[in-house]
Amino acid sequence: MKRTAILLLAALLFCAIGCGTGAKDDPNAVFIDPNAVRGGEYGALYFEVNGVRFGIYDEAEPVLSALSEKSSFTRESCAFDKPDVFHLFDSFEIMTNEIDGVDRITAITVKDDRVKTPQGLFIGMRETDAAAAFPALFEAEWNLVDGTALLSVTVTDGVVRAIVYTPAVMDD
Repeated sequence: MKRTAILLLAALLFCAIGCGTGAKDDPNAVFIDPNAVRGGEYGALYFEVNGVRFGIYDEAEPVLSALSEKSSFTRESCAFDKPDVFHLFDSFEIMTNEIDGVDRITAITVKDDRVKTPQGLFIGMRETDAAAAFPALFEAEWNLVDGTALLSVTVTDGVVRAIVYTPAVMDD
């Protein structure tokens, strides 16, 4: 049940950023500029699991080959010209997109409490503990940008419910 709720929250997040009927035709929709891709410039907002460190806009192939993927699926993208590819793992999910001929990581979603971010955040953590573990994120009202990455944490009823890394909107 908890995993289903987190996946639903992640799906709603993608819908909220422009995915929907006619989003590509909406003049107010915000799209990711693939020309702004600068892989590896995500500062402190990386993710690490089983000794593999990765972040937004990193090349996907080396990361995916080093991890044990459970399954994947593809769907039309609302932010990129090519489809979104979702790679599912036990406790997290990686979304990739082809950008300039290279598959790159464009989102990382923590699905349950079996993994933690490098800063010690995990699903189900109390808000006070999360604020103590990552004060800069708390001070940024749970949405912190560093380099090319945005880390968004959803807190409801004093508990961390969702953790998602996505591309930051960059002013070039």
